[in-house]
Amino acid sequence: MKVISVINFKGGVGKSTVTFNLGAELSKKNKKVLLIDFDGQGNLTKFTGVDSENPCEENIITALFKVMAGEKIKKDPIYKINENLDIVPCNIQKERWSNMAVSVLARETILKRYLDGLKKRHDYDYIFIDNAPSINLDLQNSLTSADEYLVVAEPQIASTDGIEAILDVIKQIKDYFNPKLTGKGILINKAEERTNLYKIMENIIKNSWGEDLYIFDTILPKSTVVGESEFFGIPICEYKADSKIGKAFNNLAAEFLDEERSKTWH
Repeated sequence: MKVISVINFKGGVGKSTVTFNLGAELSKKNKKVLLIDFDGQGNLTKFTGVDSENPCEENIITALFKVMAGEKIKKDPIYKINENLDIVPCNIQKERWSNMAVSVLARETILKRYLDGLKKRHDYDYIFIDNAPSINLDLQNSLTSADEYLVVAEPQIASTDGIEAILDVIKQIKDYFNPKLTGKGILINKAEERTNLYKIMENIIKNSWGEDLYIFDTILPKSTVVGESEFFGIPICEYKADSKIGKAFNNLAAEFLDEERSKTWH
């Protein structure tokens, strides 16, 4: 079981979209996948549609409060999306948890302690953590819990600046809390390949981080299909698998599973 933290310091790059659709594609390939929404905005939760009719009162935050209180977790707040794909949802309570967790001993390990228990209770191939665009305690918990991190980058200047900030935080996490943390790679999302800006930013990403992190060959194009599928609460592979973005996500899942191509980096 691998825990993968999906990250970027900048918002709007499509972390939740990537987490949902990559997870869905892997589930189609007979991998058991758990998604964890760790962003108080709850976009990943909304995209999956699990709380559209019945809001998820039990979620990642209620579980973490139990960890902080030393309570035994009897049942994980896991909701089923399809046969091989589940989610632990999140909501605005996360901001309250973040404020309270600051004063807790070993606060950077709260999520890790929860996931260590969850791993004993369930049998997943992958756990993906979708993170808020921040470098605060939430991200520290996520990276301390993870085996690998996946950077989602948009071919924009602000997005690439976010990569640099994230890599600084990762170095500190490895030094103090999680020396085994490795990079799965950088994924370019929302690409408009015909524009000059895309070509410039693609070169910047490859020249700046290509020696330190694997850069996925699969480029995810900007597409209106993404918003449509999220509106209906279903992954692209079920909504329009034959679309350009649908084929790209299918290719991404194949590349993700190809250990020779997408090897982890230190």
